[in-house]
Amino acid sequence: NRNESTNTVSHEYYLVNARDRYQALKRLADANPDIFSVVFCRTKRDTQKVAERLVEDGYSAGALHGDLSQNQRDLVMKSFRNKQIQMLVATDVAARGIDVDDITHVINYQLPDEIETYTHRSGRTGRAGKTGVSMVIVSKSEVRKIKSIERIIKKQFEQKDIPSGIEICEVQLMSLANKIHNTDVNHEIDKFLVSINELFEDTTKEELIKKFFSVEFTRFYNYYQRSKDLGVVDYKGGDDDSGRGYSKSSNDTRYFINVGKKDGYDWMKLKDFLKEQLSLGRDDVFKVDVKDSFSFFNTEKALQEKVLAFFTDFKHNGRFVNVEVSEDKGRSGGGRGGRRSGGRRRNDDRPRGDRRSSRRQGGSGNRSDRRSSGSSKPRRSGSDFNNDRSRGPKSEAKVVGSDRPRRSRRKD
Repeated sequence: NRNESTNTVSHEYYLVNARDRYQALKRLADANPDIFSVVFCRTKRDTQKVAERLVEDGYSAGALHGDLSQNQRDLVMKSFRNKQIQMLVATDVAARGIDVDDITHVINYQLPDEIETYTHRSGRTGRAGKTGVSMVIVSKSEVRKIKSIERIIKKQFEQKDIPSGIEICEVQLMSLANKIHNTDVNHEIDKFLVSINELFEDTTKEELIKKFFSVEFTRFYNYYQRSKDLGVVDYKGGDDDSGRGYSKSSNDTRYFINVGKKDGYDWMKLKDFLKEQLSLGRDDVFKVDVKDSFSFFNTEKALQEKVLAFFTDFKHNGRFVNVEVSEDKGRSGGGRGGRRSGGRRRNDDRPRGDRRSSRRQGGSGNRSDRRSSGSSKPRRSGSDFNNDRSRGPKSEAKVVGSDRPRRSRRKD
């Protein structure tokens, strides 16, 4: 059976919330310091986006997809074969030309539509008698696909947890220790030893080791010490990569904003716009759902006061942008902005300014709380904004830099 997997490849899957997929990918990379991998995405757009984010976060990564010229593809593959790129993010079609024997991991950032395609992906590792690992990052709606793949490839997947921050710190520390232990001494350093010994003459061996390793350990520890547990999956919420879906018991606040697709935004552009205006981190805005003339997004509840205060009488390019706490929870219709499965729009999914007065019952409580300071300015509706609308950012906002510890590039 050509779809059966070889015995040299082990199969693992990691269950995460859809909005945590990219964070899970970074942790899997950090937990495997010597990773040499192909990361598979379903679309060219996702492939480019994931590769760019990895590079911005300090990883040795590159993209391989059909929108690249032949010369660009050749340069990327040359860098990958020379291991100047540790993580090659690719589409299935573009990856057909990859012929590299020592790939350690295949990471399925998104599962393919066809099971046969998964077999081709996992076959990129475990070649030439070497062992390899095929990892799959799945959200809860995709778990059933794992069982289907198991039946076809006749291999069992092992469910594993995304490594915790402290586990990654330990892995990185021991990786550094092994590299130092196996490093050949360059005797050109001998002429500097007198000065070095004088500097550390009052330092014990144990203190010196602690100081030396703390240089690397502290960077990872500071980054991960307050990181959340990605293994906690919300089984009540929606489930897609833009983070839609909502849990009633969550600590999130969901907002309505009167800009949408007609103003030049998709979910990524709106997310970047909000992050830039509010000076928030990469993961502070999530569950972004863009409609034609309005949108929804979420932040942690702790940021609610900041968000509402910032957008009080806020103008962008001379136009008012209205943000309110939304009653929409994104639960029905697959989590798509509160639409029912039959396609009928919920009352609380309508832009606030477009609601008929007969349906208003004293206005929005949240809005009145916001305006309690005395402002009586009439709110702007989504349609009002579109009649005199800004087209949004002309290009995607530059992503805020991550404070993640920078990875050193592999040099063989």
